[in-house]
Amino acid sequence: MTQLDKNKNYTLEEFFDLVKEEERAELYEGVPVFMSPASFEHEGVIANIIGEFSSGLKGNSCQVFGSNIQVIFPFKDEKKGKDDVTVLPDISIVCDKSKLRNKRCYGAPNLVVEVLSPSTARNDRLLKRHYYEKAGVEEYLIIDYLNRNIEKYVLHGDSYQLEDVYSSENQTFTSTVFPNVIFSIDDIFSFLD
Repeated sequence: MTQLDKNKNYTLEEFFDLVKEEERAELYEGVPVFMSPASFEHEGVIANIIGEFSSGLKGNSCQVFGSNIQVIFPFKDEKKGKDDVTVLPDISIVCDKSKLRNKRCYGAPNLVVEVLSPSTARNDRLLKRHYYEKAGVEEYLIIDYLNRNIEKYVLHGDSYQLEDVYSSENQTFTSTVFPNVIFSIDDIFSFLD
């Protein structure tokens, strides 16, 4: 694994020069964060969600990506003055193909999904949510497999509103941004039984 100084801030260029392509790492305002391997439960939920979105978007020009595409946000953080942010969402859906270059996404995907893990829950709920909101990601889903629910945040103006919380009690999820994507919450979590 690449050794980076946690006390040093890195530019995007330095980060991409130093971090190997196969390493899972993000850059939060210049600070590198290495990701732990995902759990069985985490990966199972991601696989099921990718399947549902891929099926619902069939024939559409949008592309569904798993967690290996770096998403780079072109903004400066007002509080810290840093503009070096790149994240690895669990799932990204990108409809504007001009954002896809060099195996990366430059700018906001249309929809992002994060599956909570004990080690990432705080960043997913606070820091990454802030980045997605600020960058203009239209719909943000937070999936909690321990509690078997999906929180759907939709961008209204420049801030997210919690539109719904879907639970595993025979509820059906419908995407706001992609209304053809409809699936049973039970189907997403059924492998956990």
